[in-house]
Amino acid sequence: MKSPRLSSRFTSALVGLALCTAAPTVFAAPQAPLPRAAADKRLQSALPAGTPVERLVVKFHEGSRVRLRGNALRSLSAERSESERSLLAGRGLSEARLDTDVKSVQALLERAPRATSLRRLFTEDEAALEARKVVGEARSGRQLADLNLYFEVPLVPGTTAERVAEVVAALNALDGVEVAYAEPPAEPAMVNFGMEPVLRGLLSASDISPTTPLYDGAQGYLNAAPSGVDARYAWGLPGGNGAGIRFVDVEGGWRTTHEDMPGFFTQLGTQFNDLGWRNHGTAVLGEVVGVANAYGVTGIANGATVGVSSIGSQATSTAISNAAAAVGAGGVVLIELHAQGPADSTACTCNQGQCNYIAMEYWQANYDAIATATANGVTVVEAAGNGSANLDDAAYGNVFNRGVRDSGAILVGASTATTRVPMCWTNFGGRVDVHGWGESVVTLGYGDRFGSAYGEDQYYTSTFSGTSSASPIVTGSAIVLQGVARARGTGALDPRYVRGLLANTGTAQAADARNIGRLPDLRQALQTMPDFAWSQAGAIAGRYCVQVHEGADPDAWNDNFLCSTVNYGIQWSSAGPIGGMRCTQVAEGSEPAAHTWDDNFLCVPTNSPLQFSWSQAGPIAGKLCTRVFEDADPHAWNDNYLCY
Repeated sequence: MKSPRLSSRFTSALVGLALCTAAPTVFAAPQAPLPRAAADKRLQSALPAGTPVERLVVKFHEGSRVRLRGNALRSLSAERSESERSLLAGRGLSEARLDTDVKSVQALLERAPRATSLRRLFTEDEAALEARKVVGEARSGRQLADLNLYFEVPLVPGTTAERVAEVVAALNALDGVEVAYAEPPAEPAMVNFGMEPVLRGLLSASDISPTTPLYDGAQGYLNAAPSGVDARYAWGLPGGNGAGIRFVDVEGGWRTTHEDMPGFFTQLGTQFNDLGWRNHGTAVLGEVVGVANAYGVTGIANGATVGVSSIGSQATSTAISNAAAAVGAGGVVLIELHAQGPADSTACTCNQGQCNYIAMEYWQANYDAIATATANGVTVVEAAGNGSANLDDAAYGNVFNRGVRDSGAILVGASTATTRVPMCWTNFGGRVDVHGWGESVVTLGYGDRFGSAYGEDQYYTSTFSGTSSASPIVTGSAIVLQGVARARGTGALDPRYVRGLLANTGTAQAADARNIGRLPDLRQALQTMPDFAWSQAGAIAGRYCVQVHEGADPDAWNDNFLCSTVNYGIQWSSAGPIGGMRCTQVAEGSEPAAHTWDDNFLCVPTNSPLQFSWSQAGPIAGKLCTRVFEDADPHAWNDNYLCY
């Protein structure tokens, strides 16, 4: 209401849940998308000379609209949009120069030791990839890569970085090429992967069925903080086992018939026919979705719907993109891989065989696939790697500098099982968000704890390790958050919100110069996570509700309520900010002046953890948002959101 009426209506205008310094109004206006972080060509020759590489990857500049037609690259100038033309003009890249460079790329790739011919890197339909770019940019406010501009040439086995260095340098010298690089093979981020010769001899052709013990008492990572993530607390909440959330694991192989494994909603790619890969993938899934029954292990998010995406027949970037498409907004993708990167200045005093193995987003196609996924609402969890590497080191340029290049993924380091001391070999740095157990993880696979005499379907282990064992713990935690949000009716959580919530509410690592972030604490995260619901039909039974109303507005603003399962002490004022509280203005600029939406505020106690923001232009990226509206009001209440 207007200020002349303040004294007469002040008392009745305060409607809240409890006794409630006014804050500035926060509005979100449409802005130009945040620019995309392109690759640094100078880093593309940084791999040690003898590093095995399995493909050449080339990406053309944004706006070039280069496509593969038949067996030849073509610049489709006639199909180029106005925005694409503007991008090219901004680079000073003429059509003639681009055409020449496209032909040069094709000729240079012919010189490489190719296993097969040139092909698209991302195999999904071109139109589908274009649509995902448009939707992701609108949703996130960030520029995304045109994934159709990526191409690859698979290389013959045994090719090294040194052998193709000249071709890579020549490709990067072309103005029309954004980046070109040789990609090393990815491996599971497990310490000493492939070094289990005894276990490799245990493969059985048939499964015997003795009673398997119940091991969830030995799964210490399920326990309450400070040693675990308190999954048992989460299981007591609706959605707390991840029910209704899709999850896909990206790596190489799994024992899909294991007795403690759920069914799969999708299996993408062709798996490696290798026991080491199968054991690894099976162990990962056991931590996340091991079935809740009377035997074996119990996964953190044992109610989630699980799928797999194998790099056995597709590039890591492609496997990530396909996985993200399969889970959709609100789903979760785990990248259980690392690969040989440049050498940094940190000595490898342990795990020498994986020295300088780093997170997969170092390579630009992987980064762009992840950034597209998170922009479209998919939470991505990524092993930081076991290479003893400082990701802040100058050897990596700004690749892991969040202020320059942030994919939106959750990067995971590894600690000792119960004391949260960084493992000797874990990668670390400012880009590492959280950590999990890097040793002594009880899960499926390998057979050292149980099943060595009975076949793979009954293999269990007590020794799973690496950022490979740490990342599923974080993945399960992320799925649980999404599951609880879904059960509360608040919708899918923004991936960056999930990342921030886990990073800010967990148990601190032990004192150490190497940052690996906190260990997730689901109890703290879930108790911190707001759970607001909007009603146009009165208060919601069983919830704490505050009425949002404006008496001067005739358009049915008389039964609208903001409700929560937690009493946050929120109060509503239609007579200006409430003294002694933090207040956020709630307004719609198109409302007529007579409806007096100029002095309506939602207020919280000054010590409240809630930090509200108001938007008249859709959800605010990186925040939880609840739409505030009245269907009977014709004045543009279709894109107004309360975010927190």
